[in-house]
Amino acid sequence: MKELSDKDLFYLVKESNTQAFSVLFDRYGHILLNFIFKRIGSVRDSEDILQDVFASFWNRRDKIEVEDSIYPYLFKAAKYEVIDWMTQDQKRITHFERLVFPLEHEPVGASNSDEKLMVKELTFLLDNEIAKMPTTMRSAFNLSRVEGLSIKEIAFRLSISEQTVKNNISLALSRLKLKTK
Repeated sequence: MKELSDKDLFYLVKESNTQAFSVLFDRYGHILLNFIFKRIGSVRDSEDILQDVFASFWNRRDKIEVEDSIYPYLFKAAKYEVIDWMTQDQKRITHFERLVFPLEHEPVGASNSDEKLMVKELTFLLDNEIAKMPTTMRSAFNLSRVEGLSIKEIAFRLSISEQTVKNNISLALSRLKLKTK
């Protein structure tokens, strides 16, 4: 079955053949996992995203059309799953930052002592984790999240490429996310 083309394997997948599905997973899983990991930076999250891509592929097999190769479909699905993950991750970080940073903007009496203690603990955790980051990552994160600079401004200030800035911020956010779970 491993010698079959993507088109032939996909025809079998449409017939609910799990062995053909497994062959496609073996054929493209590692390539897609590498693609996802390069953008996410977390093995566990990358594996989860890969599972989501293939689960969606299986569930939508009746609606998918394949010309010659299934790879373009899987690659696009992985790209969109990564974008969704980043959006959700950014929302979690934003909520976390709102919890930690805006205490001075709250009206008097708006927080109870338990919330203040939790914020203090989270701030301590966040500060410690940021302090452990490599210099470039820490600088890029602080310039982005604390000073509110754009990727372009950070790249200019640190004399690194914009992609390096994006990668460092993404890795910093992943580290913080793992520590705050």
